[in-house]
Amino acid sequence: MRPIRQAFPVFALLLLVSGVLAVAAAQRGGGFRDVIPTGSRVEYKTLHSKLLNQDLAYGLYLPPSYAKSDKKYPVLYFLHGLNENEKRWSTRGETDLLLDRMVAEGKIGEFIVAIPNAANSFYTNARGGRQEPWEDYIVQEFIPAIESANRVIGTRATRGISGISMGGYGSLKIAMKHPEMFGSVSAHSAALIVDLDHAVAPARQLERFRPLFDQIFAINTDLTYWNANNPLEFAKDTTKLKNLKIYADCGTEDDYGFFDGLKAFDQTLTKASYPHEAHLYAGNHGWDFAKQHTTESLLFHWKAFDSK
Repeated sequence: MRPIRQAFPVFALLLLVSGVLAVAAAQRGGGFRDVIPTGSRVEYKTLHSKLLNQDLAYGLYLPPSYAKSDKKYPVLYFLHGLNENEKRWSTRGETDLLLDRMVAEGKIGEFIVAIPNAANSFYTNARGGRQEPWEDYIVQEFIPAIESANRVIGTRATRGISGISMGGYGSLKIAMKHPEMFGSVSAHSAALIVDLDHAVAPARQLERFRPLFDQIFAINTDLTYWNANNPLEFAKDTTKLKNLKIYADCGTEDDYGFFDGLKAFDQTLTKASYPHEAHLYAGNHGWDFAKQHTTESLLFHWKAFDSK
């Protein structure tokens, strides 16, 4: 591997800004359409959040045998990316169809997948008392609701979490903050930034992007809250991870330079002799990359579930 860069490059941050704006524009103009793949069995429902005082959509994948059995299943929670929603796991990733095929071919066992819609929250409680406790919604409301309404085994060993991009950050952050809840975590193209302090300058180039991170983490005040929710920081103390199984991958041509974050993450865990998987594969950012490696992450979680 190449040496880790010590700061998130300005050019990559500019790409991130333009990428955010391009995705938002595409959505407004219908560039990304949530076309449900033929054969998809994902159900789309809503859950009322008392914490957020609103109804929130989610997707639910039930295994092929679910309706014909009374058994309980492991569960995987999947977190979507920035400017995405609960449908993208199926419409962009076609992950449900892949999972069905892997089950039919005997490559993997059956498990439930639940996909919450968490807007552009970075799956984090907004700093400073704002009424947007998104992490609490996932941990305290969404997961308990899924597991009370469906036949879930409900043990740490049979509960995993995964995500892409912003959701990759979210899955690593939530699992590493709450390792008593999860036995396994995976992340595709996770939004891992080595040095946000350097990345927030010069301010003029960040005027259209700064509000997102400032709204959530108050980065214009200081970086204490950012660091308190940073998977790269959690990796520095592996004694708190309770043998959490970790998988992460990223493209070597990732638009936003998140490969540097994965390298730093990998090096920190390796230095601590903490077992994990970290892979750099050829490719760019997003679903076109993730679809090439979803098989690996699904197998990773199934092995974790099956070794309970």
